[in-house]
Amino acid sequence: MKKLLLIIVIFSLCGCVNINKSNPDEIVETTINSKIKLSNQYRTGFKYYLPVNLNSIKSSKSNEVLTNGIEKYYLYVDLISFYDGINYDFRVNDNAYYSRIFEHDNEKGYLEINVNNNKYLIEIIYNYAKIEVIVDKDKINEAVTNSIIILSSIQYNRDILANMLGEDILNYSEEKFSIFDTNVNDSNFLEYVQEYDNYNRETDLPDYDLIN
Repeated sequence: MKKLLLIIVIFSLCGCVNINKSNPDEIVETTINSKIKLSNQYRTGFKYYLPVNLNSIKSSKSNEVLTNGIEKYYLYVDLISFYDGINYDFRVNDNAYYSRIFEHDNEKGYLEINVNNNKYLIEIIYNYAKIEVIVDKDKINEAVTNSIIILSSIQYNRDILANMLGEDILNYSEEKFSIFDTNVNDSNFLEYVQEYDNYNRETDLPDYDLIN
């Protein structure tokens, strides 16, 4: 247990030398194999672990906006696909700055990084959920680490989901948009959150210590 907590603390800080010197491949493999099963965020039908340097500032159904006070992480949890056991077909994008498919416990995930106006759009899909975040180049490793920690820690409650979805499952399906489609030029996920995310940083963010 102490070893697990140590791993979580190290990755949550995201400032250690090993992370800064690692590449995305090493970050993905090391983080996803840490087997984080703790939770500190509880939602209807699922729970997950949020690293200490992040805070949830918006939550609605299966969508969340997370932040470290500088970057914003947009999380979408696909409850319908989990409930129906749908598998995603990922394809490596040769035109991306970085693109790879990874696998853990017989479940595939996808990481893609693209450059836009000297910023880096990171898209990570795993465990029936997706995170998108835009960062500077020197923050890529930190963002990938945070995202993998969150996605790999998500645990679903099928009984609650069955109760929650019930007769409304068709309505949920109609609301779903194709954020899990890879190899597309424009992110309809970010188009959605531009309308969804309208928080005021000075009034909505709590007072907490930021991680440099």
